[in-house]
Amino acid sequence: MNLMGIAVLAVVAAIIAVTLRPKNAEVALMLGIAATVTVLLMVLSQTTGVIHTIQTIAAAANISGNYLAILFKAIGICFLTEFAANTCRDAGSQSLAGTVTLAGKIMVTVSALPLYADILNAVTGMLSG
Repeated sequence: MNLMGIAVLAVVAAIIAVTLRPKNAEVALMLGIAATVTVLLMVLSQTTGVIHTIQTIAAAANISGNYLAILFKAIGICFLTEFAANTCRDAGSQSLAGTVTLAGKIMVTVSALPLYADILNAVTGMLSG
């Protein structure tokens, strides 16, 4: 599906959710989540080409597969964090959205620790060598 279809789906779902919210906030929230998941699945189906291109570039540049795993893991954490935080905001829980955002930042940092260690080892190797 193209961007126009995604935009139409999102706007229609938003209009229906706004209309439903005063009468049935729970259904409006579920509609928003369902529309978001649908849009994400539509977009994710298009990412295989991007992933293949990144892997090809990394192989040509002789970049370790471990670094790509860290990159993809960080991107996934960011997407899931954004989705969860926006859902919490839609449900009216700003503090929970902030906590989810903080947790996502911490998880990206933790996931990247092997990369930090490799960079530190390379720098120390250059300084001592």
